[in-house]
Amino acid sequence: MKNLTEAQVMGFRGAMVPPTRRKYHVDAAPSAEQARMARNKAATRRAIEEHQEQRALRLGMEL
Repeated sequence: MKNLTEAQVMGFRGAMVPPTRRKYHVDAAPSAEQARMARNKAATRRAIEEHQEQRALRLGMEL
């Protein structure tokens, strides 16, 4: 079997997903404040994505 080139090895390494890092112990549940902040972040991210989609559609219609 042929050895991979350096570029192939680097590409393969870049495609691998790094292991997840846990910010807290598995048994520790996030507090109510942390859960609320996470919900707010998710809602904000969804709103931004929807706005960008609407903007892209609007720009597509104008062209």
